[in-house]
Amino acid sequence: MNVEDQERINNAEGSRWSTRAMLFWTTLGTKTPAERRYKIRGALAAAASLCWFGIAVAVHLRPRIIVSTTVLLAGFVISYIAWELRRYLTQLDELARRMQLEAIAWTYLTGFVLAAWSGALIMLMDLYSRAFAHSLFKSLLVASPFFYFLLEPIRAGWLYYLSRRY
Repeated sequence: MNVEDQERINNAEGSRWSTRAMLFWTTLGTKTPAERRYKIRGALAAAASLCWFGIAVAVHLRPRIIVSTTVLLAGFVISYIAWELRRYLTQLDELARRMQLEAIAWTYLTGFVLAAWSGALIMLMDLYSRAFAHSLFKSLLVASPFFYFLLEPIRAGWLYYLSRRY
């Protein structure tokens, strides 16, 4: 018995998609060329971005060129990953595409709510300590493109939840 068959047996509701692929890669585990391309290219782009961010933090974001490059690189990397995700989604069948798009919509709403609450908390902190709230807001603003990577586990959770419905 191969891994996929064992995984299907272990799933409580008998989902036909790989739980491991959904939770780790946010894909459905169909092993198509489009999925492999998305996984490899997305992982390479994310690794390059995180390595650069580590270097930028190591030098304390001091030269302005480091900050500018970090912010621009984050925008390019996230755009590239989104482009690869779009290419992957065009290769899916109708049900799988619907699940992916619904997971993306729920992730967007979750991220929107989290951003609204973090903004509200910063405003409350501003009432008590302007210097702390200003430095926190500045740090969040610089790091905001990297929050995309924090939303991926949320999308994986939504995808897992939605896969149990179908």
